[in-house]
Amino acid sequence: MTKLSRETLADRLLADLERQILSGRLLPGQALPNERELSEAFAVGRTTVREACQGLLAVGLVERVGKALIVADFMGLGQEELGIAALASRVSIEEVYETRKLIEVYSVRRAAEYRSDDDLICLSEILEAMDTKDTEIYHTADIQFHTAIVSASANSVLSQVYESSKYMFFKLPAFWRLFAHHENAKLVRIGSGLQGHQRIFEAIESRDADLAGNLMFEHLDDVQQGLLGSIGVLQFNKTNQEAI
Repeated sequence: MTKLSRETLADRLLADLERQILSGRLLPGQALPNERELSEAFAVGRTTVREACQGLLAVGLVERVGKALIVADFMGLGQEELGIAALASRVSIEEVYETRKLIEVYSVRRAAEYRSDDDLICLSEILEAMDTKDTEIYHTADIQFHTAIVSASANSVLSQVYESSKYMFFKLPAFWRLFAHHENAKLVRIGSGLQGHQRIFEAIESRDADLAGNLMFEHLDDVQQGLLGSIGVLQFNKTNQEAI
């Protein structure tokens, strides 16, 4: 496998950041997440983050105010340009969640058939940790829960494939949520929360493979539609602003 150069990673990160800004994850005047947050969200080094941010400065999408990078006023962009950027984010979300549905619906059906008592104990403990108002703890438990289900499917190859895909499955959605902290995106509920995970656990516990598969599909689709909805809210507000 060809190893990506640092320049390639920086270019890719720059393109992703441009897309996220243009699709409205941050509004003009708001600060970009700091280096540590960006580094963790994209699983890249801080040097790569700094190079990408320099690119944002160069094209005028952000301005430096003290140590912070502030999103510039790009509301003069037309609806067509914004639509293209939003479409790029939309396609990314759809591709990630279509793939997750394929893998995880199959996995949870197998988990309902092959799970052990130890698997149930593990899932139950994760759900206990998930019952919190701490966002970081919740999302960590979320990753652990879905990974444990794949592990309970008793398919080692499937587990390896899932493990190798965690960046796409969890890091990118976490980053989309990171950019959804502005007030418009807060209007959209993303995901079914603890209750959705609890229902999936109960279906696995009762060995109901059909119900488990249906609940997993609904759960992932709920997250997907919530993320897409955050883009839709922004598009709606942007259209209204241009119409005034």
